[in-house]
Amino acid sequence: MKQFKNDIMRIRLLFSVVYICLFLISCNEPTTISIDSIDPGSYDGTWWNRTPIRLVQTNFPEIYANMDVESYVQSVVDASANTVLFNTGGIVANYQTTLPFEWKNPFMGERDFVRELIGKLHEKNIKYIARFDFSKIDQDIAAQKPEWLYVGTNDKNLEFNGTVAACINGGYYQEYAFKILREVIDNYPIDGIFFNMMGYTGATYAGISYGICQCENCRKRFFEATGLKLPKNDNDLNINEYRRFQRETSGELYKKVTDFIKQQNPELIVYNYNDVGTSWIASESGASMRPGVDNIYHATTNVKRTLGSYKDRIPVNLIMGFQAIGYRNIMSSPNLLRNWWLEDMLHGAPIGFVVVGTLVHYEDRQFIPIVNELFAFHKANEKLFTNVQALNAIALIQGSGNEFQGMMKLLSEEHIMYDLIIPSLLGSDRTPRKLEDYDLIILDDIANMSDELIAIIDNYVEKGGKLLVTGATSTNDERGKPLNRIRLKSLGVKPEFMVFPQAEATYLKVSATDKQAFGQKEFNDFTLMMMNSTFLKCKVKEGAQSYLRLLPSNMFGPAEKTYYSEDEITDFPGVVSYKYGKGITVFIPWMIGSDYNAKGNYAQRALFLGSIKNILGVESDIETNASPLIEMTHLANRNGAFEWVGMINHSGFLGNSVREPVAIHNTTIRLRPLKPVKEIRLLRSGESIPFKQNREWIEYVVPEIGDFEMALCLYKKE
Repeated sequence: MKQFKNDIMRIRLLFSVVYICLFLISCNEPTTISIDSIDPGSYDGTWWNRTPIRLVQTNFPEIYANMDVESYVQSVVDASANTVLFNTGGIVANYQTTLPFEWKNPFMGERDFVRELIGKLHEKNIKYIARFDFSKIDQDIAAQKPEWLYVGTNDKNLEFNGTVAACINGGYYQEYAFKILREVIDNYPIDGIFFNMMGYTGATYAGISYGICQCENCRKRFFEATGLKLPKNDNDLNINEYRRFQRETSGELYKKVTDFIKQQNPELIVYNYNDVGTSWIASESGASMRPGVDNIYHATTNVKRTLGSYKDRIPVNLIMGFQAIGYRNIMSSPNLLRNWWLEDMLHGAPIGFVVVGTLVHYEDRQFIPIVNELFAFHKANEKLFTNVQALNAIALIQGSGNEFQGMMKLLSEEHIMYDLIIPSLLGSDRTPRKLEDYDLIILDDIANMSDELIAIIDNYVEKGGKLLVTGATSTNDERGKPLNRIRLKSLGVKPEFMVFPQAEATYLKVSATDKQAFGQKEFNDFTLMMMNSTFLKCKVKEGAQSYLRLLPSNMFGPAEKTYYSEDEITDFPGVVSYKYGKGITVFIPWMIGSDYNAKGNYAQRALFLGSIKNILGVESDIETNASPLIEMTHLANRNGAFEWVGMINHSGFLGNSVREPVAIHNTTIRLRPLKPVKEIRLLRSGESIPFKQNREWIEYVVPEIGDFEMALCLYKKE
């Protein structure tokens, strides 16, 4: 596949002559392009990859097995969904199983519910994904098969609501599950398979945990793999070996299962929470009863990391409609769910919605009209969500939690477009784009790095790439073993460092030279910057440029004793820039993202922006005066038919409450489209708007952004 960035550059060069001739203000030129006439092409010829999937997951209570199938299917049709994920087997079989140890739904009677449902759905061209859950078995079957069960450190099985937890190393997972899968694959025309909670046993839905499984299967298999005794808790000396054993045996089972499915029917898609043999990678955005504020960008994180990391996988991030596991019969905040839904949609991912029960039966109806409305919007414009890819020149590599969240927050608030990539896939042939396609790579406290990954990054910079690095990046090996040295050669510091621990009243001293380098206007009103994280005290390489100086924890109370002296300011830099080969790096040896995620400090934001724009010289293809409350996306059709800018209004977030968003008016957007633009159409408001054109740039004003807006750029005929 040709490099996407190079394609973009060639297109822009091709049309630059046209832009020079235009110098026009466009206008109210009659619209002749209809969305129906657009040919978006196909990403890879499959029905499931980079296609407009609208999925309803029905977490089906067994008592509904006598319901009217036609009314259920009609509710799916009315919602404009084109895919259904439905409980099929495992805990409860909703089909007429002939297997003696598969619990058949007693409320189903003689009918074959799954067969009826698949038939009616397929009549409406709706795909059926069969949901299996092998994590638990019915208590009557458990009594007959104790060797299949999880055994806690208290020597008890884990029971909940008439089910008993199965062990991943027992015969149910390792053998009998394959009989269940074969029975369904051989006898029902399903379109795919989804696995729920497949893996090692954790806590119950009520949070009760009996610890690491001590069943005979686990004891024997762990000893055979390691020669060690099975641990009982996280303080055991063998716990690291056990965690590695868990990962390896889980991966083995995932591969065994997915290989089996493909052998039975290679056309089936596999949907699971990891990438082993899967087509769709599952994730969830849902609320809980935990205290604290819900993550505004939760769905954005889930879909972007898969879209940026895999060309042969697609994210299906499920919007979990219910409030919490303990409150599954009521909806969460409709405004919260809508924002996460819009993040799925406007990043070009499929949309998945989970309801416990059905769209017909669910008692709390508050969000259902919004489901129908947004699904209908997606269906009406589904060509615009087909075969699309983000136009982002920056790649953020997903690092440690708070540092990564802060980086996302900074980039999103400042409307700096970025892809998100999983570290283990960086530089691999599985990513949709090559590393050199990006103008800037951001490594946000990526401590664990292999020698191979180190070489990939250094080579990227040496060939002309730009790199922004924070925290303790590259100080551990790939397994997390501390190496106590900074291993990236492209950074402007020597490998050795000392750690200054997080402490209150710690600052970075800003000089006049620093202000000039990062932006005089932005840095004009302060000479101290908060720094409330661990800090790597580094020595600078020859030829590197250092900025800001560490002012370690000083007196902060009482007020009469709150001051510092000049001799307390150290020579340890807070930022280091360095030219390496044809490229350049900026190293921030502390957790600027984590700090910003905690307090949103304005000075830290200025430092981040100054590093990208002034020190690294990264230019943007889109400029805007949009409020930081607007999350923006920029996607283009890979077939060259269109591009669009998505806008999500997050103004309704008020701490723990998420209310209706406040309409934001007169947002100016300036961008460099891939081709000459004939018309800009706002899809939410349904109107075309005028735009100015100057050489390669166009500029337009979005009169109002309610909950969201999409500005579609339709091209002139070539």
